[in-house]
Amino acid sequence: MPMNKWHLITPAIAQQLTQGTTTPGTVFQVGSNAVPDQLQRVPGAVSYFVSSYVQGVPLTPGVTAHGEFALVRHEGDTAKAYNYLLASSSDGHGYFAGPYKNFDAHHFATSKSVPVESLFGNPMSKNQR
Repeated sequence: MPMNKWHLITPAIAQQLTQGTTTPGTVFQVGSNAVPDQLQRVPGAVSYFVSSYVQGVPLTPGVTAHGEFALVRHEGDTAKAYNYLLASSSDGHGYFAGPYKNFDAHHFATSKSVPVESLFGNPMSKNQR
């Protein structure tokens, strides 16, 4: 299981995030209202993306990862990407963990496009589990 602390997602946010993932394995851009409240207030946040897994990934008994979302923020001439893991528990609650930022696309120039495809898959890498 990733070492980051798990945070409860409200049912409304869980619905917003899952509505943004109509095709598993595809990345979709979502509005700031689709991410947890504390992430809506990140200074310099400019865009949010979500992608679901084709198949859930069991993390521990009763906890399954279903996808990821990413937040991109600007800090001067540098953009920073943060990745978060989405999961559900057997009692029906939704959770997120992160940020994960130990990946190549974490920093990039604001003058470049967001390297969307490289934002995903990072929390499930062996060094994060």
